[in-house]
Amino acid sequence: MYQPYPSSGQPAEPSRPPAPAPVRTAVKLMYAGAALSAVTAIIVLALIPAIKAALRTANPGLTAGQVRDVNVLITLAILFGLLTAVLWLWMARANGHGRNWARIVSTVLFVLATLLLLSAIGAIAKSGVAQAIVAGVTWLSGLAAVWLLWRPASRAFFSRYPLRADHAGITLGRQRYPLASRPATFVPWADVEQIILYTRNQGGRPVPWIGIRRREGAPALPSGNEQAPFCPVPGVAAGATRRNKGVRLDRERLEAVTASVAPGISVVEASGGPAPEAPD
Repeated sequence: MYQPYPSSGQPAEPSRPPAPAPVRTAVKLMYAGAALSAVTAIIVLALIPAIKAALRTANPGLTAGQVRDVNVLITLAILFGLLTAVLWLWMARANGHGRNWARIVSTVLFVLATLLLLSAIGAIAKSGVAQAIVAGVTWLSGLAAVWLLWRPASRAFFSRYPLRADHAGITLGRQRYPLASRPATFVPWADVEQIILYTRNQGGRPVPWIGIRRREGAPALPSGNEQAPFCPVPGVAAGATRRNKGVRLDRERLEAVTASVAPGISVVEASGGPAPEAPD
């Protein structure tokens, strides 16, 4: 999980493993949904003259106001199809990059699309077999994509990685908790004295954390320069700790990387005391 990377000397987001098969399949289904939505909008656009002609034939007494309403409905249908295609593409890209918020947004959008489909199912049935098939296939694509995104095999891909080690130093990933938000923090090897792996007893269970003990005189961090609460090792700033949530930290790989790029810096384990319930 931790590998040496070409050094730029700049803070960077922790890297992720390649997308697992369920996520790759979900992304492909989203691209397929985008294509279906775009094709549907293009077909409606191409059929506007035929639709208007059919309406005039069926209702020769249409007023100018009614014709205008029909034009508005057709325009809205085209815009809705194009907007749906854009949303499919946006969610496909974001989920493919492991953005957990995109997985949640995709689920919410699918629920809304399901409710919209149920409310319009009568109109879809009357519009013809082809339209009903397209609507059904699009909905099934969304269902399959959402199901794949929440599979156990996809979970680690959407987890935030707590740490990245490279030739320049250690980058601690962003931490977004309501009471303890931290930006991504870069610590060069010259400032590192020790890497601490410790646990905190939260909610009656041990929770793994990682902390960076910096050398005396190291520059102040952007935030969190106070002693990390419940860290059993003194001299570890709160801003230089991260909860290792959702991902199993490979200590052997971390030690191997540290030994290869920063010999002399040790990786040690410690146990912390109990802590108040922390937000997930």
